[in-house]
Amino acid sequence: MRGLLLCGMLLLAVPSTWAEVLRVDAMRLSPEAPWQRGDAAQEKEDGLFLLEWPLVSESTQGVALQVTLPRRSTPLKADAESFHANLRKIWGAQFGKRAEIGEIVIGATRWLACRRPAGDGGAIVFQLATVYEGRAYSLLAFASPQATGLPKPVYDLLAGARFGPEPRPWIATRVIAAQPGHVALEALVRGDAERLGQDGMLTGYGIEYAPLPDATDAGPGKRLAWFMDGFKWRNLVGRDERLPISLRGHLEARAPAQVEGVSAAISIELRVAVESSTGVEAEVSLLDVCAPTAELDAALARLERGARAPLERLARERPASCPALPVTVPPKTLLARPGNTVVQPLAFSLPSAPPLAAGLSRVQIVTVRPHLVGNEDALGQNLLRQLGLYFVYAP
Repeated sequence: MRGLLLCGMLLLAVPSTWAEVLRVDAMRLSPEAPWQRGDAAQEKEDGLFLLEWPLVSESTQGVALQVTLPRRSTPLKADAESFHANLRKIWGAQFGKRAEIGEIVIGATRWLACRRPAGDGGAIVFQLATVYEGRAYSLLAFASPQATGLPKPVYDLLAGARFGPEPRPWIATRVIAAQPGHVALEALVRGDAERLGQDGMLTGYGIEYAPLPDATDAGPGKRLAWFMDGFKWRNLVGRDERLPISLRGHLEARAPAQVEGVSAAISIELRVAVESSTGVEAEVSLLDVCAPTAELDAALARLERGARAPLERLARERPASCPALPVTVPPKTLLARPGNTVVQPLAFSLPSAPPLAAGLSRVQIVTVRPHLVGNEDALGQNLLRQLGLYFVYAP
């Protein structure tokens, strides 16, 4: 392993504020400032990534740190345990009693480590190696002669190591505005009208969905508005008086166009306004659905017509070949009191998106649904519970 035989290399670091990912086959490292990259020409010539931590502090024992990382892993001819056992023997033979050899677990990765003096005695060298899917990955760190343990910046660098396929981003593919059909909408409102009976009357109702003006540039977004008007009769001192009934409000929701990384956070910007005497609560939840592609497409089409049952059934009947279902996160809510407008971001973490078996599709659906606060039988409650916005993300 070429990286394990490099000793005493000088790193010519160049100032940089970069934040990039270093890729070595299936391994990815994400150095953050103040790590600096070495000279590009030297990196290319030596086939290495060169890093320097220029800050002198207690955690670095008073000197800058230097790291070399081979750009290619090495295929193994034996299993990981045999590789580790053989590497112990090699290090022991090369460095003798000067070497301290042992294992260290950083994050979820087991590294074989060797601490030894550099050839000229001017530094302590930490050699680390690990195995992933039949290939060996290595790293050398040069530290102060007083360094007894792996310096914290190097430990933190390796704690951020990720192995496996490159995470695919989740991309917003559509925003579905759930809306009951004309017949279903009439049936919902008829129930409220019948409840009023001879004591009152509904004079109008409506719902409206509209895109937010700047949704294209700032990520997908939609506005949902609703109203229901009418009156009740009240008898006062022998004469009837009409008391107006009004249910009015709207919510606006916006989501990012793309979410990247493993368990990356998605933040939904939510605005809820209540223009009548009943408070409204918007409930936001995350639904992970993996299903045969044709069935998922059909369920999303039904959702556009206000039917949630097909999608909820697919979420329950998850095929065994789909990725494991992430831990369910309880819904989050935003409450708007009568006459008030409330604005708040609500965040969720999306899972990784590994490749799927042929014929399957997987989506993450952020749902935003309103309901009236208080009495479940309140006028207009049935109407609002059938409405909602659904932000659909696919890898």
